[in-house]
Amino acid sequence: MLQRPTQTAAFWRDQFEVTAEDLDFLYDLLLDAQAPKSVKELAIALIDEYIRRENAKIEAELSKGAMYMPKETYTVGQTLVFPALDFAVAEVTDVRAGQNPEHGEFQVIAVTFADGAAREFAAGLTTPHRLNQTNGGNLLDDDALLSAEEIYEVYQEDIDETVLYALEEGDRSSAFVQVNDTWLLADMLAEVHVGHLNLAEAMIEVEGQPMGAEELMPDLGLDENVSIPMRLISLNHGLAQDKRFDQIYHQGRATWFLKRLEIAEVAKTPALLRYKPVPYNRSLLSVDLLQIEWELDDEWGESTLSSEIPSIVPNTSFTLTYPHRRYGTIPLSGRTRNFFPRHKT
Repeated sequence: MLQRPTQTAAFWRDQFEVTAEDLDFLYDLLLDAQAPKSVKELAIALIDEYIRRENAKIEAELSKGAMYMPKETYTVGQTLVFPALDFAVAEVTDVRAGQNPEHGEFQVIAVTFADGAAREFAAGLTTPHRLNQTNGGNLLDDDALLSAEEIYEVYQEDIDETVLYALEEGDRSSAFVQVNDTWLLADMLAEVHVGHLNLAEAMIEVEGQPMGAEELMPDLGLDENVSIPMRLISLNHGLAQDKRFDQIYHQGRATWFLKRLEIAEVAKTPALLRYKPVPYNRSLLSVDLLQIEWELDDEWGESTLSSEIPSIVPNTSFTLTYPHRRYGTIPLSGRTRNFFPRHKT
């Protein structure tokens, strides 16, 4: 029975490596798209390419002769291809009657392979056999095969690790650039030099508040031959590479601020808010103490809310403990998390 490598766990977990040919494929994919793609999109496209190559190889091998199936009959001099033997090719040298009461009337064919090895196989077999194809001998059309999306779903962790390693540390890693959670070609980016970044710094300082790339870009003079979406991606990438800027997400929108304008407590946690674990036997706590712990909902407590309150909730209530009251801060707990913008360093 034919075992396709792309349909096995051993291939994706132990044997899969991104080759130079694979990198050429990913490069051309991004070049044609002229847009960034996620690791998932790149991986699924590459898996689909592996399946295409596998089908092309099978088609080429099967063109060398008739595919051997025990139910078929063959003649001396006929060329056969054996998919179960890695598509080995052999010539039929003899045909004789078989003798086995369990299978009724059938034939035995003698074949000689290209390396000179001689073997015998059953032919004209009327009883079921696992080498008989149920799809009329078409190995390229099998509904039982996993699709590229299904393969990725099963082996995502292993595939992502291999693809990311090639993009980040491979021989051609300089040709690929990661912007947030997507990848694109370095040649696709508009140039963002230190002059652009200095001007962006001045604009944010004048405004005194975070600004998005779409607000900064009109006054920076980036290359207009590059599309607006790609200019925005390029600017976000350039700002992310400069240590002067801090990216803050608010309501799904990325904005930029200057680290030197942020209050010191943003970069360094105040002493009273630094958590120092104290070992204790939780089983000794009474019901009243556990109730108090739950009501306080301290962000470091073991009984804090395990899930966030949905962001569509317009308000919430929480207990402001002394350390937070002292510094004028709000605890980051399940009750309050969705009131804060996401922060990315």
